[in-house]
Amino acid sequence: MALLQALIFLIDDDEDDLEMLAPLLESTCIKVRTFNSGEKAVFYMQLLADIEGQPSLIILDYNMPRINGEQLLLLIKNNSNTSHIPVVIYSTSMSLVLRKALIDLGAYDCLVKPSTYSETVRHAELFKSMACSFNSSNHLIAK
Repeated sequence: MALLQALIFLIDDDEDDLEMLAPLLESTCIKVRTFNSGEKAVFYMQLLADIEGQPSLIILDYNMPRINGEQLLLLIKNNSNTSHIPVVIYSTSMSLVLRKALIDLGAYDCLVKPSTYSETVRHAELFKSMACSFNSSNHLIAK
């Protein structure tokens, strides 16, 4: 028996952030799906999730155009099919008031994006650990 591969959704309108973090998250037991807009992530979750299943963790940028992180968090948490998925808001800045408000709305955590590569690596390790621990209650599949 093998553990089901964890899936992380990384949603950020900054392509550089996607290109830096996504490879650090991928491993033999973690698959990463990137989205450069909230709309694309919503479309995927609503129509295409049956292909790969729901993610174990969503990492969501707060400052995005059209659908920002708070709006997308509300869409995720108000949908019975996705409300159980842990969401980490990941932004360039985060006040204590905003952090508390987002956690009250259902965010698992809120983190400020790091300014150095070594900090980014540490965050990636934290996210991988979260995804593995949240991974569908560690469902087993036959190999």
